[in-house]
Amino acid sequence: MAEPTTSAAGISIVALAIALLGPLAGPYALIFFAALAGSLWPLSAAATATRVDGAWLVLRCTLTSVVLTGGAAAWLQSEYKIQVDESIGPVAFAFGALGNGWRTVIDALADALSSALKYFGGRA
Repeated sequence: MAEPTTSAAGISIVALAIALLGPLAGPYALIFFAALAGSLWPLSAAATATRVDGAWLVLRCTLTSVVLTGGAAAWLQSEYKIQVDESIGPVAFAFGALGNGWRTVIDALADALSSALKYFGGRA
């Protein structure tokens, strides 16, 4: 005969896992959900032909945000003394909301680098 507490045992294992891993998974969940919320902003402005195109846009923006958030939050802490725990949510949201605007940011950085090289190259 089957054990009648099988579902209760499964629930208690999940509750134990959450109790043990919850403090470790909390920041990652915050990053993911903030990135997802931010990536919905460019989706609302994008002209996607199909739902699959929209899903790929959300996935691309979310994953980009997840990858870049940790480094950006650590940089904010080292430069401006903003704690990582306080900045990961807004940073993930901002990266997600940037969406397809990365090309503009990269072009601006390239122009700034080019101007700096011309300035310092002309001084030498």
